[in-house]
Formats: sequence, C-alpha cells, structure tokens
Amino acid sequence: MTGTPTARQRRRSRWALALGFAALALVAAVWFSLDRRPPEWDYANHLEEAVRCAQGLVKGDWDAVLGHSAFYPPLVPCAAGLVYLVVPTDIAAAAVVLVAALGIGMLATYLLARPFVGETGAAMAALLYGTAPFVVFSLLHFQLDLPLTAMVALMLVVARRADGLRQTGWALLGGITLGLGMLVKPPFGLYVTPALLWLLRGMRDGRGVLNGLLLLITGAGIALPWYGPRLFGLPTQVAWRSVSASESVHLDPQTWTALLRYIAWFPSQFGVAAAVVFLGGLAVAIAQRRWWLLTSLGGPFLVFELLRNKNMRYTLPLLPVVAVVAALGWRALPRPGRLALAVVLALVAVLQISVTAFDRPRAAVVPGLGLPLGVASPPVRGDWPLRQILALIARNSGGQSVTVSVVANHPFFSKSNFSYYAVREGLPFEFVRAWDDTPLGIDYMVLKTGDVGPAWTEKKIRQVMMRMEDDDSLARVFPVIGQFALPDGSQAIVRARRLTPVPDVSPAAVVEAAERAFWRWIDNYARDVVGGRMSLSYGADVREGRFARVELSAAGVTFAEFQRRRAARLRVEDVRMVFEDVIINPFSAVGAEQLEPLAVGALRLERAAIRADDLTRFLSELPKVHTQVRLDHGVLEVAVSQFGPDVTGRVRVLPTPGTRPFALIAEDVRVGSLTLPAALVSWVTRQFDPTGRIARRLAMPVTVGRIAIEPSGITISSD
Repeated sequence: MTGTPTARQRRRSRWALALGFAALALVAAVWFSLDRRPPEWDYANHLEEAVRCAQGLVKGDWDAVLGHSAFYPPLVPCAAGLVYLVVPTDIAAAAVVLVAALGIGMLATYLLARPFVGETGAAMAALLYGTAPFVVFSLLHFQLDLPLTAMVALMLVVARRADGLRQTGWALLGGITLGLGMLVKPPFGLYVTPALLWLLRGMRDGRGVLNGLLLLITGAGIALPWYGPRLFGLPTQVAWRSVSASESVHLDPQTWTALLRYIAWFPSQFGVAAAVVFLGGLAVAIAQRRWWLLTSLGGPFLVFELLRNKNMRYTLPLLPVVAVVAALGWRALPRPGRLALAVVLALVAVLQISVTAFDRPRAAVVPGLGLPLGVASPPVRGDWPLRQILALIARNSGGQSVTVSVVANHPFFSKSNFSYYAVREGLPFEFVRAWDDTPLGIDYMVLKTGDVGPAWTEKKIRQVMMRMEDDDSLARVFPVIGQFALPDGSQAIVRARRLTPVPDVSPAAVVEAAERAFWRWIDNYARDVVGGRMSLSYGADVREGRFARVELSAAGVTFAEFQRRRAARLRVEDVRMVFEDVIINPFSAVGAEQLEPLAVGALRLERAAIRADDLTRFLSELPKVHTQVRLDHGVLEVAVSQFGPDVTGRVRVLPTPGTRPFALIAEDVRVGSLTLPAALVSWVTRQFDPTGRIARRLAMPVTVGRIAIEPSGITISSD
C-alpha cells in the first residue's frame, strides 16, 4: 500500500508527466521536420496501408479498410489514415499516431504503477518508460510496436481495475480493450495472457461468469471481422514469423548466447541507469511478493527467450511493467536517495534521448563498459529521388499500368518504398522484387549500385546486376532510360523494355531459332514428353520477338521444377496449352538459342488429364504439406492435418474467367467432429482461398477449361 497522496503530490506528479510527454513530442516533431529518408520496409508497408485505408474510407470500400495483409491488422494504419484525411501529409499522420501511442503508453504506465508506488513513483515509472532509448527510437519509426505497447499497458490497467469481475462496466471496458489490442497486432494476446488469466479467476460465481463472458465475447466480437477470414492462415503466419523474420537475430535458443541476448540488449533498450534501478526493483518485487507484476513480465519474456528470433521490438511491450518494477526500486530508497537518483535519471534520460534521436554525442557509450547510451537513429537529410524515378517511368509509359522490378532491397531503395510512393501519388504501377531466371512480365527495372541491402537478399540481387552488365542481348531489350545519383554515393539506373528487330536475320531464321529455344526451355519444366508438338503463329514483327500464339500439346508429360532438388512431379496426359501474345528476347534466341520470355498476354489450359494415383503421388512429394485429397464425383475430399483437431471438407473446383484461373467452393467443413456453418465457411475461405494469390503471382492471366472430377482422376476440356 502507498498511502493517500496529497493534492500537491498529485499536481506535481501530473505536471512532471505532462511536461515529459510534451518534451518527447517536441523531439519527435523536430526529428520528423528534419528527416528526409524514404520510409523503410515495414514502415513503408504500414504507410501504404494507411493511404489505402484513407482511400477506402472515402469510397466506403470496407475491403480496403480491413486490408489484405495476412498478419497485420488494420487498426493502426487506419488510425493514421483517418488523421491523413485532415492533416497535410501521411508522414505527419503517422507522427500524430505515434505521439498519441506514446501518450497513451505513458499514461497507462502511470495508472498501472500508482497502486504500487504512489503518485510520485507512478510519474517516475511513466517517465522511465517514455524516455527509454528504444521507446524514443520507436517513436520515430511508423511500426506497430509502440501502439502495441500502449494497448498492452492499457489492458493491464483495466485488468487490475476489473479484478474479481465484480463490475459490469469494467468487464465491458476490458472486452473493448482486448478486442482493440488484438486489432493492433496478433501477439497482443501473448503479452496480456497472464493478466487475463488472473482476471478470469473471478468467474467463480454467477456474476463473475456473466462478466467474464461479457469481456470475452466483446473482445472476440471486435476482433472477429478481421481475424475470422484468416482463421486458417494466421497460425501459419505466426509460426513462420516466430522462426524466420529476416530483420531479426537468429540464434539457437538452447545456447547461452541466445539466452543472454535480451539481457545484453536491455541497458540500451531501457536505459543504462534505469536498468540498474530495475535490478533493485526486481529484488523489491520478489521480497514484497508482487506476483502479478512478476508473472505479467516473466511469462511473455520466457516465451520470447525460447524463440529463435531475437529482436528488441519483441520485448518492447514489456517495458511498461519493467518501468513499474524499476519504480519499486526507486521508491524503496530513503528520500534523499530518491532525490539524488531522480536527478541522475533525468540527466541520463536527456542524454539518451539526444543520442537516440540525433546521435549527439556521436556513438556515445558508458565509459569502461562500452554499452551504447541509446539506439542512434538521427534524421537523414539526403534526398533520395524515388518520386523523380516514378515520374520518369510515368512519362515514359504514358501513365499506363506497368510492372516495375525494384532489384535492390536497400532500406531506402526497395520495392516497399516505391510501392508506397506510387500508391500515394495514385500511379497504376505494380512492383515486384528482383526477378529469378528471366524478367517475365517486367516492363521496367530499377537497379542500384553499391549497397543493395541485407546479406540474405544480396546474392540474388547481385546475380541480376551481373546479368544486366554482362548479357548484351538482355541489355539490348532493356536499355537505360535514366540515371540518378543517390545520397550514399551510389547510382540508380532505370531500364525499360524496348523491342527492336534483330538485324541481318530473316523472319524464318528467327522462328527456327525460337522453336529450338522453346524446346530447350521446356526441358526445365516438362520431361518424359510423349507425342510433344509445338505450333508458332506470328506476323511481320517476329524479328522483334513477338508471337501471336504458341500452342503446346502432348499425349503425356511430367511437370516439375527440375532445377530444384527433390521437386514434386506431376504426370499429366492429353495436355494442350495455348499462350497468347508472347514476347521473347529475339537476340538471345538467335545468338545462343536461349529462351528468355519477356511477356505473355494470356495462358489457356484447354485440355489435361490427371490420374488419381498421380495426384496422390504429387501431393505426397510436396514439402511441408499435410493434406490428403481423395477424388469423388464432382468434388475433392480434403483432410488437413494440423496441431489440434484436423480439418476435413469437400471442395468443388469451378472455372472463373477473369481474375483467377479457378475458384474453390468449400462444403461440409468440419473441425474435428464440429460442422462449421456454411456462412462461416464461405467467409473464411474467401480469404484463405489460394487461387487469388496464385493469380497475383503469375505474370499473365490464366484461364482453365471445364473441370471434371471423378474417382479415377481429373480432366480438363475445352467443351
């Protein structure tokens, strides 16, 4: 217990909290006014979603408002989108949301700490949280983690206040906070699980049960519109990110290096002086048996300790509780000690804010220990000409819808940056990363010399760069149309696809070379061909690599990506495919009989037959696929093995000319022994249906003939 605070203590504490928040908001405003960098990676993705959400709100397009991300809910981007409708720029809108999140987080930390350490100690906890180096760093980058931290702290406050589930109003508020927190980011549930379990222990009588159900139902009702369509896909997304996030440190969790990583980061994350105070507070919390605080902190921390990925962002939402524990240590000191320590903490806070936001003094560390005093992220003043590059492409393309390959993956020069700016400027461009074997479907390339991004993407990018430098035939069909100097001393190069006739070669010679190149290329994907035939239709522009139609047929063929080891193989009989409006690189075909397909207007699969045993064999060879399929009259009987109850159901496959090659209609879906309502199944499969994603990944529209499913196999016909 902390005693009753005087009016003067309350006033002084709240003024200190308000002034601290105002100072941090001013730092953020100055930083954003100075910074000229393009938003990096996820920062750009979230800003793009904010712009799309703002556009959706204006048009009443709820699909755009809810977003299409499989992992990131829409609450924070749409909050920025709402602000974007009334402020001059989306960057300003993002800054407003981040500052608001900081304010909510500091206020929630204050309210969370007050019952434990009193008014003055609560203000100290809030200021320790707000001035933590990684909190300041997060204030300057539009990620979801600072808003997530604010919602976690707010949920902990509500859970404490609703303890015992005696009051319906607090239970309702708890449900609202729970639902909104889940709409910030899926891991929200992990951070608040200990507090939520503690709260739900109040469901021991009629009133507690009703209030507990009200809390859970309200939270689920708010979160369900976004989570419902993603019920099947989200667990896979969470599992994938828990082991493979590219921006994180990957360590074997069973080693001391991994177990000590967060501890080693902690002084730079929370503040060197504050970290020392936290250790004292931890001893006090244990001595005073503050089990609620300790479990709220220790439970989620242990989960992140066991993950291979290590990133300071993952433990950021624990800092409000860390700050409360530190305030316990501060309050345990005698009054003179508290005053002296408060002065030291204030001076260190000013220094670590300066180091983080402006790198002043540069690369500051603790003397003798080498611990960084902040997470330096000074504003970048150099002008990265991304919008000028987009303007060049817009002029060159006549404003038409084109596909642009952004080959580099530099933080300030990547697909994410360009896609965000294009959406903001209303340009009808589609962006892809570095292409694999050939630039199929690519209209423009944007390349960068020098630093091209992280090591895990560098190899592929360098291969593309070397191709463009060393392959004269490819460079001829993608000439340079613009070059731009970049602030890091490198150069941006823009190339556009331009078709010119092969000189001194007859159309017949081009066709003969192209046919030989086609057969060599097909061998990468189709072997054991029986009765293979090819028909090429072309006009006077064939010397530019243009073919009106390419028809391929065979009595039997085995399809696979044969360049990959252990590729799954599918045997198909009586197959006929037609490619429309095909463009190839005529120079590589004539000069080296190498096929480089550049564009395909459309693909029609007119005829094919797959036997049931061949389909079963193919599915068994697919890596990490736990799906069994049995063919019946007109349907696929599907069983998906997963952690927990298996999912079974019947799937109809229907042709859908237009945006996707076919549609999947699920029926009689069961989770374990529970049959799901048809309306829910339709709602969920609308997001989980992979055919839309397949269509988006293909470089051409694909249509499929009439599909017939029988126990013996699947047939496709054009009648």
